Amino acid sequence: MPSKESVRGFTLFETLIATGILLTTFAGVAQLFVLGAQLTRQSVRSGAALVAAQDKLESLRGVPFGYSGDGTAITDAALRISPPTSLEQDVDCCVDWVDAGGVSREDRAQAAFVRRWRVSEIGAGVPDAISIEVCVFTAPAGSHPADVCLATIRSRQP
Repeated sequence: MPSKESVRGFTLFETLIATGILLTTFAGVAQLFVLGAQLTRQSVRSGAALVAAQDKLESLRGVPFGYSGDGTAITDAALRISPPTSLEQDVDCCVDWVDAGGVSREDRAQAAFVRRWRVSEIGAGVPDAISIEVCVFTAPAGSHPADVCLATIRSRQP
């Protein structure tokens, strides 16, 4: 004759405990998926901002800044000295708007990023050297910090 307590199956209490553990585990895993998706989106956006900054820096590094055959200094108009505030605010000579694909846009509404740059002399004693700084901000560029800033130095070569 079998006893009143059966050894087959689980009690209701054991089932509730197991279900609680599973639900807690699934909730943690779901949070990890959400966090992973957010970090992936942020990484893609940061990568696009970096590419936009690199593109502008390389285009400014590629324009003429040297000497002609007769020794006259040659400086492309894109490398004229910028206002000191050109990285903090939109200055016509030193700003453009870039979409998420890295294409420069005239329409600010289509822009994912605001790209600003500044060209400045290294010092009065070094007239043949300039620094170039490029910062990219998430549009609209308000008071938040830049997503990416890059800088380089160019010296006038004969």
